[in-house]
Amino acid sequence: MLRPAFIALLATATLHAASTDFSKDVYPVLQRACFECHGPEHHKADLRLDTASPQHLKIGSDLLRRVALPKEDKDAMPKRGDRLTTVEISHLRDWITAGAHWPDKLETLQHWSYIPPQRPALPAVKNQAWPKNEIDRFILAQLEASNLSPSPPASPETLIRRLSLDLTGLPPTPSEVDAFVNECRSGSSFDIRHSALEKLADRLLASDQFGVRWARPWLDLARYADSHGFQRDDLREVWAWRDWVVNALNANLPFDQFTLEQIAGDLLPNATPEQIIATGFHRCTPTNVEAGTEPEESRINQVIDRVNTTGAVWLGTTLECAQCHNHKYDPFSQRDYYSLLAYYNNTEKEAERTNPTTPGSIQFKGSPFKISDPGGDAQRAQLAAQMKTLNAQIAAYQKQVASTGKPVDKNASSNALKALKPTAFITESDAESELQPDGSVLLTGPAPDKDTYTFETDLTAGELSGLMLETLTHASIPGDGPGRGGVNRPNFVLHSFDCTLTTPDGKTQPLTFKTAYADYSQKGYDVTSLVTKTGKSAWAIGQRFHEPHWAAFELQQPVAITPGTKLSIRMAQNFGNGLVIGCLRISSIAGIVAACLPEVEEPAPVVQKGRKGKAVPAPLSKDPELAKLEKQKATLQKQITALAAPTTEVMRELPQPRMSTIFKRGVYTDPADPVTASVPAIFNTQLKGPPNRITLGKWLASRDNPLVARVTVNRWWAELFGTGIVSTLEDFGIKGAVPSHPELLDWLATEFIDSRWNMKHLLKKIVLSATYQQTSSIRPLANAPPSPEIKNHKSKIINSASVDPSNSLLWHGPRFRLDAEAIRDNALAISGLLNLKQGGTPIRPPQPDGLWQKVGGQQYNYVVSPGAEQYRRGLYVVLKRGSPYPSFMNFDASARMACVVRRSRSNTPLQALTLLNDPVYVGATRAFAKRIIAESPSTDLDSRLQHAFRLALARTPKPQELTVLKTLWETQFESAQTDPQATQELSAGVELPKNLPSAEFAAWYAVASAILNLDECITKG
Repeated sequence: MLRPAFIALLATATLHAASTDFSKDVYPVLQRACFECHGPEHHKADLRLDTASPQHLKIGSDLLRRVALPKEDKDAMPKRGDRLTTVEISHLRDWITAGAHWPDKLETLQHWSYIPPQRPALPAVKNQAWPKNEIDRFILAQLEASNLSPSPPASPETLIRRLSLDLTGLPPTPSEVDAFVNECRSGSSFDIRHSALEKLADRLLASDQFGVRWARPWLDLARYADSHGFQRDDLREVWAWRDWVVNALNANLPFDQFTLEQIAGDLLPNATPEQIIATGFHRCTPTNVEAGTEPEESRINQVIDRVNTTGAVWLGTTLECAQCHNHKYDPFSQRDYYSLLAYYNNTEKEAERTNPTTPGSIQFKGSPFKISDPGGDAQRAQLAAQMKTLNAQIAAYQKQVASTGKPVDKNASSNALKALKPTAFITESDAESELQPDGSVLLTGPAPDKDTYTFETDLTAGELSGLMLETLTHASIPGDGPGRGGVNRPNFVLHSFDCTLTTPDGKTQPLTFKTAYADYSQKGYDVTSLVTKTGKSAWAIGQRFHEPHWAAFELQQPVAITPGTKLSIRMAQNFGNGLVIGCLRISSIAGIVAACLPEVEEPAPVVQKGRKGKAVPAPLSKDPELAKLEKQKATLQKQITALAAPTTEVMRELPQPRMSTIFKRGVYTDPADPVTASVPAIFNTQLKGPPNRITLGKWLASRDNPLVARVTVNRWWAELFGTGIVSTLEDFGIKGAVPSHPELLDWLATEFIDSRWNMKHLLKKIVLSATYQQTSSIRPLANAPPSPEIKNHKSKIINSASVDPSNSLLWHGPRFRLDAEAIRDNALAISGLLNLKQGGTPIRPPQPDGLWQKVGGQQYNYVVSPGAEQYRRGLYVVLKRGSPYPSFMNFDASARMACVVRRSRSNTPLQALTLLNDPVYVGATRAFAKRIIAESPSTDLDSRLQHAFRLALARTPKPQELTVLKTLWETQFESAQTDPQATQELSAGVELPKNLPSAEFAAWYAVASAILNLDECITKG
């Protein structure tokens, strides 16, 4: 006979099991945690948990034991991934106790995220006084089911700071805090406080800083950066898309339209420039232009990245798993993957070889779109007209000189210098070049390590007695050139100047020179060594950078040129380190070579030696009128280059679509079956419209996509609460976390859709909830009056901390560290330095020297932005993928080489060191110290300390906090008086208020630094 106690236990277990839904509570747990090792493909220990089996009951007790073991135990299950929660283990126990029965129709089971969301009924709750809107009822229902109570509301000071940081990313000013607190406390009724909070939310949602704050996570998703990435990592322009995002968010562009324009704005009928710019979302993809990269491979990698990013952003799905095979866990086949890829497979290639026969010649060309700039266009047109006039003047003058010559004496008339127009200009590195109006050749794009130029031209009939090489400056060359070796030392080293004539009958004749002249030669790199082939046999211009130079080569004997003769000049530059010429012009010399040489601008002429050691004649002065015109042209060219029309990268569809196929094992060189553009079969959607990105964009943000609304509102929830209702923001699939509040997630999703995809409406609904307004403290605040809504609050709090330590049930308010950009913005705002200017080119705040030095590609000189520009918000800080801004990286920002759905949130010593020593925070601390002194309502120490605290934390300090700050001030003041040198260094460059001793400023600096370094200052609580 069964004992009564066992009968009671069995009855209880059966009762629990009856309330456990296998399809809802058990199967998803098995699917997520067990199928990987005990599913259809792998059955370790001959155990399968994906089908009905009597074995389930036999191993039930051991299964329950293993899933309950600590993770470090060797018998613990599952071996990989998240541990089972207490609730999930309870459901398993109920199922096994009831007999481990398996339902008859497994085909009806479907993962919750692929079922379209339906608006759920609001749950019943006992505490009718607490909920402020629908959100609160879902939260409270689970709290009450767990015998937990919510926390009391946060103070008005905490609420306005929390709301300001959440909606604009900036702290409130003391006057804003005072106004809100006074309004909240003008009466005792709930309606007054709620009305004040609603007005505050409306004001912040309408602020133009809203778009700046909420663009940051979207830029993470879009992998926005200002450079290509990979080894070359050259800069590119796509900041206009960033500005489009800010403007779209401020305008509250409905999310479905926000999606459509970024996916397919270029394809929309009569697309506006803004809609075309919006497609920069998928042009933020990293681009590999390393030497030897296969252009088609680079293109395919970009298309694959766009598919993966689309899956992460709009589907919350790890689609990349299906690139090589069917997804192991989620219902996405490899065919589904390449059907999505087909939507993106028809845009222009962004990188291509400049020379099809040279593997290492890949260059970035992009799909640039000219940005409207009426003011700049007018200036550019004016400068272009000036350049045209100046070129005409120079050409006319050179023609006059060519007809009269530049003789040694005025009676000679046979000397002439004539610029040669190249018929071909070939670089061994396949570097790009552009022919300029003055006949010079400008090298563009990344500077190669070494290079050899071949200049080919047609000669006119006459006499050739020599050749002149001019190495010119240009504003597009780092440091203006003439070499491409870097901003500070734009040198070049020329190792050969080998010339060959080809007569019309095809015969070749090498030219030999008897001597060479130059306006300047670097020590040890004399230009004559190119002729004598002695010493280093190279010409360089070290110590004389940022200015043009010339070298003239005189033939052994003048050569008679017949019509149709061609000249080829080979110029090797083999030193390395990018020491190659950036801009050059070749001219022919007829008559006496020395008579055609320009003026040498040196204190004393350089006496150069010829082959036999005899002195070379000093060059004659250049015509001052021509020198004046060329100087005007160089100045004008700098202005034109600096005012180049801005562009941004956009998507452009090809006239004829490419054929798309499945790639076997994900290898693009091994195509399989063709595919047509369509969405994954699991969604069972018949799309209306042509198979292009417009159709995809419309589906992505529509009711037909069961994931998008859930995924989107879940990300916003995580921004406000620190974690999502689904904690795996990037994965709504089988291996992802189950929702902590599934009904609330569906209610938010349907509310979002029914509001016509209104982001601001949904955010306002969340921030006005009692859930959001709770205090973040896990203990009652000192001296706080007991809440009339919650009884036995202290005991409930203690119980809550033990039952739900991670706050997944949201029994208290959010508290977590600010993101990297927000920490900087917050410090600058507190200090009074913050510049709220929006839009335009990226800024460059101070960072350690040398971080942008790299091997290969274009070298960039990091110049800190001038004046207030460097104090603009963190969204505008330049992001170079190969060397991202180090201050942000220390606070878990990303280089954005791929879509970033969720940043980590670490706590490291580097962060403290950054706040103490980074030039931005040192400058902010100095400015904050000055602001405390200048703005304090009173000059007494207590008043100033209280004012400092309110500026930073929106509240007054507690008595013990005030005592600590006073002690700090007094200690630092005394120390500063005994060490005047250190005090002077601290205040160096700071304009102190009148009659303020430097020792007093040092004390206030210490206080300002301590406050800015408080955990509370970099935390939203």
